[in-house]
Amino acid sequence: MRAQESLVLSLLSTAAVALPSTTGKSCKAHPHKQVSQSNDHIAELRAQASSLRAELSSVYAAPSQACRAHAAGTVHGTVPASGFTAAFTAAMSSGAPSATAPAAYETFFSKVGPVSRLTPTSSASPASEDAPAPSGYGNGMDSYGSASSGAVSSGAASGAASSEAPFPTVSTYTNGTTINHAATGAMSSSSSAVFSSGASGAVSSTASLSSSASSTASSSSSSSTGVSPTYVPKMSDFSVEEFKSGEAFKKVAAIADERMKARDLEGGCTYENAEVRTEFRAMSKDMRKQFTDSVTCLKNMPAKAADLSAYGGENGGVKSRYDEYVATHIENTFKIHNTADFLAWHRHFIFEFEQDLKNSCGYTGTLPYWDWSVDAQAVDQSEIFNGDEYSMGGNGEYIPGRADTYLGLQDLNFPPGTGGGCVYSGPFSNTTFTTNLGPIDSPYNNNVVNQFDANPRCLVRDLNSWFSQKYLTPEKVADLVIGEDSVQYFQGLMQGYVGDNKLGVHGGGHWVGGGPSQLEDFHSSPNDPVFYIHHAMIDRIWTVWQYMDREARQNQIYGTDNLDGGNTMTLQDSLPFGLVTQSPVLGDLMDTLAGPYCYRYE
Repeated sequence: MRAQESLVLSLLSTAAVALPSTTGKSCKAHPHKQVSQSNDHIAELRAQASSLRAELSSVYAAPSQACRAHAAGTVHGTVPASGFTAAFTAAMSSGAPSATAPAAYETFFSKVGPVSRLTPTSSASPASEDAPAPSGYGNGMDSYGSASSGAVSSGAASGAASSEAPFPTVSTYTNGTTINHAATGAMSSSSSAVFSSGASGAVSSTASLSSSASSTASSSSSSSTGVSPTYVPKMSDFSVEEFKSGEAFKKVAAIADERMKARDLEGGCTYENAEVRTEFRAMSKDMRKQFTDSVTCLKNMPAKAADLSAYGGENGGVKSRYDEYVATHIENTFKIHNTADFLAWHRHFIFEFEQDLKNSCGYTGTLPYWDWSVDAQAVDQSEIFNGDEYSMGGNGEYIPGRADTYLGLQDLNFPPGTGGGCVYSGPFSNTTFTTNLGPIDSPYNNNVVNQFDANPRCLVRDLNSWFSQKYLTPEKVADLVIGEDSVQYFQGLMQGYVGDNKLGVHGGGHWVGGGPSQLEDFHSSPNDPVFYIHHAMIDRIWTVWQYMDREARQNQIYGTDNLDGGNTMTLQDSLPFGLVTQSPVLGDLMDTLAGPYCYRYE
């Protein structure tokens, strides 16, 4: 990435521009600012972004076997700290106006290193990007998950250990399961593989899974899906229509569930007694309301930490137990995105949130997930956002007369959504729900100066089907789960780092909240409770992917401990959880039926 460093840094002041909005009714959460700039400058910016992407395509982004082989050993985010996190940290601590402070990571799915917002001065808007053509299937299908490069590890990859406290040899959990970390970290001596590209890499499932998770279905066992328990579904097994309709994902999810059910589990957790997470709309109305009431309860509960001096103290934005979750995500932003622990960290984050709802607020259900693929064509029409008492709250008040927003490095120009103002209906409305932290890296010029500054404001949503139609369709979900057999590219495509999918389902699920919204800020997105049901869907997708080939995928990790690069992670590393809980061990978080967990999805 050194070759691109000067170009990357040259974009520190030209990454994104929120194009103008005419004056309209708006809540105090989001003052709109007028901007003006010439078409020539926007064209120049787009040309720079296009040039940068072209240079990088041979290193990481192209979805082809040859390019993936070329990327062996290359980890996204290897821009030196002096360019990325340091720039962001310096800006946050300098007291510089937030509108000109470098944005270390413009939209949480940037293809390379540090980026900044262009100080908005433009009244010109580039033409909206045309929707990409559907992916091809059948004879010309690009099943590009079959080759991999770089270190894909189950915990034995080389690299410095985490700076967290030493991990225990064995962890025992209240659900009766135990994790033997020495066994989990062992790598098979025969685990190296040579791929079709000719690149050799360490690809391993753990040589010895934990005693509570070591058994898989026998190849001779029967299956109600009619698929051999050892067969890994391929993209060519499904028709174009099955991909587009969601039937392909439903079928592989059923296969994954069969394999989970067939496991011979030891300890207290079994398939039968595991808690079941369901889609939000599948919950009874009473349980939906109990869930949202419990979230509001957590929002009104005082913070648990006795000492908040590191988080702004009395003048900071951590006012409640709910805010402690937001602050923890802010604090660890660069350690939990495009890192080896991205999936596991967020799995545990939403699990702890679920436990807090139960233990602190009396919630008797489980954390629901939001299957946004169902709503991809018209997210603003979803029952989840209809604004009644059984919803997740309504859309924001409609703000007319707004222009497009352009994100430079992604070269995305998107229209305004269907809201833009405060949420006034249902749970989390402006009369019952106030967000206190962030934004830190929004392109809409309302960022705080210091990351834990208090900034009380209403919840803002601008539900935007432009994003869901491009990034959250059933086809995109199936492509991800069926087309990727290496965790390196599975998590990369999910986050928008692989190929021409600029956001992935993860980024798409954040930006579907629109701009402006709390969901679109890379750092403080847990401000919107939708964050948790979105990430439950991400966790569900990961779980299905794991069970399609559990022995190979259960404990696969890839990458480092920091978005800048950092140290290669292993399953023995402990993860930072700030104000939420004590640091868990990464290897304990890989199985939803072991370690601290005993849950599944339906």
